Amino acid sequence: MVHMNHFSMGTSRKVFLCLVGTAFLMFVTCYSIAQTKILDSLKRALPKAEGKARVTTLLELCWEYRFINADSARRYGLVALDLAKREKSEDLEAEALNNIGVTFEAQGSYDEALAYESQALALRKKLGDSSKIANTLNTLGIIYDERGDYEKALSHYFDARKIYEGLHDESKIAMVMTNIGIVLRAQKEYQQVISYYRQAMAIYQKLGNKFGQAACHSNLGAVYLSLTRYDSAIYYSLLASEEFEAQNVRQFLATTLSNAAIAYTKSEQTEKAKFYFAKAKKLHEEYNNKKELSFTLSQLARLEAKQGNKAEALAYGEQALNIATSIKAMEQIMQAHEALAESKAKAADFRGAYREHIEYSVAKDSLFQQQKSKQLLELQTKYETNKNKQAIALLDQENKLKAAAIERNYFIIGGLASVLALFALLVYVWRYRAKQQQKVIAQQQKLRMRELQINSVIESQEQERKRFAADLHDGMGQLVSALQLTVQSIKNTSNQEKTISLVENSEKLLNDIQSEIRNIAFNLMPPILMKEGLVPATKELIRRINQSAKLKSEVAVYEVADRLPDLIEISLYRIIQELVSNITKHSNATYLTLSFTGYGEEVVLTIEDDGMGYDLTSFQNSKQSNGWRTIQTRMQLIKGQIEFDTIVGRKNNTVTITVPLKVAHEVVLSEA
Repeated sequence: MVHMNHFSMGTSRKVFLCLVGTAFLMFVTCYSIAQTKILDSLKRALPKAEGKARVTTLLELCWEYRFINADSARRYGLVALDLAKREKSEDLEAEALNNIGVTFEAQGSYDEALAYESQALALRKKLGDSSKIANTLNTLGIIYDERGDYEKALSHYFDARKIYEGLHDESKIAMVMTNIGIVLRAQKEYQQVISYYRQAMAIYQKLGNKFGQAACHSNLGAVYLSLTRYDSAIYYSLLASEEFEAQNVRQFLATTLSNAAIAYTKSEQTEKAKFYFAKAKKLHEEYNNKKELSFTLSQLARLEAKQGNKAEALAYGEQALNIATSIKAMEQIMQAHEALAESKAKAADFRGAYREHIEYSVAKDSLFQQQKSKQLLELQTKYETNKNKQAIALLDQENKLKAAAIERNYFIIGGLASVLALFALLVYVWRYRAKQQQKVIAQQQKLRMRELQINSVIESQEQERKRFAADLHDGMGQLVSALQLTVQSIKNTSNQEKTISLVENSEKLLNDIQSEIRNIAFNLMPPILMKEGLVPATKELIRRINQSAKLKSEVAVYEVADRLPDLIEISLYRIIQELVSNITKHSNATYLTLSFTGYGEEVVLTIEDDGMGYDLTSFQNSKQSNGWRTIQTRMQLIKGQIEFDTIVGRKNNTVTITVPLKVAHEVVLSEA
């Protein structure tokens, strides 16, 4: 979580930053496309997800939307919460409560945010997940910080930091350090704040955390604004805005815009300040961030008053006060009263200006009273002191234990040496014998597997020969016999018309013979498979099936290379032939879909049909056909995996085949 105040472009760096703008725009476009793909993927997965998987998908959608649209994020979170309760999953219920609380906090609805986060904390303490407990403590610290209750904010931050340090989670430690720095900035401990931010920045750079770096840049801009170093404030605010824009983090983009606008205000560049405040206002309204919207409205009120625009100044001031009061944000209430006091004074309403100034003073005293500042600093000092004492005590204890261990070792080391030597010898002998036995077993298994593969290949070849012989005898044989009879009839007739008819019939028979030869050749080894690859060959096979009008089939291809290694293409094609043949003969299917999908280092083939389910065990153990053994052998050759989803009596069957391209390619090379 980042608490920031607002954005601009420093005049001293304006030229340089304009030059890099185009590069950032290209990156923003790519990042936004990637984020859109994630959201689209989650939305597509949601209708099919059930049970806990559906809750998890809803939570992921909630989290992805948190920086884009808090209302949309919350809708997904509330549905996830309801389903998690029905599933009786306390872990997912706590996650939903936490995410919903974050969406309320992002919009400045602090009462609702506290209610949800408190429930999440209680549930996570019950479950005992330290990391998630710390996450919720940190979020509660943010809420109290934004409400101006700095003592409670620091208390929660320090509790969260202690847990993160125990878990050695550097990224989360940096996050809490950034948030503590924000509280200290409100107490004007600027040098200490900068130290916190620099430490956090070093961790984020080490981890490559782009969002963390952007948060630190934004917060540094706010600190330099407080130190009246306006060029530095503009530079860091603009740098943070570019980084947030590149990451599509809209929630904080408006904040960096406001920081720059403040710097322009302090630099007496009123028009630029109004321009960036107006942009920030629009973004805050789109995201419904009440706290930051109130702040921006107060600043606009003061600018309008400065330019003599009385009506606009009073309107902005009243809006700012109403919003701040509705969310109980003390700092923003104070700022709104101050802006209204200035606006009414400019409008010559001195009595109203006096009343607003009194309200401003009351809010300021409540927010920045001396006793609270002292308590905050004491709390921080106490935390650091306790941390150092614990570290010293732990070190002393470790030293004592080491000394005792060394002293004890002097007495037993002699006896242990001989025992260890004997033990080592026994272990060596045992491991040697075990290794030899494993080698023998592995060799025997390898021989058995090889024998099974050879037998399967031989059976497959014999079946192919029988099928080829049957095709020649039943198809080609009959056609050739018919052609012989026709030729004999031509010889024995002297009738010219009959001769012409017989010649035409002979030509038709020759065409049928040619077509039969092509079909037999295609079944043996399709030329298109060798010339164009697996996908075109599969499409040709499906085209031939569709010509029969018994089965409607289609092929879908997603990000698969034009050519795969020969062994993969031939093996997958034969497997497809075998499976499609079984579907057409036995399943009574009317529709068939084959899908090829590429996933980086693997290809996934999915075959789906709407036929009746079958007994998978009977298919795999059938003695009448060697189809399963042929499929299994080819899968072993390409190191692939095959899964069947079929149930007897149920319609719709699915076969999924996964082939790792890298492993299969290595197999091809080793066999070559």
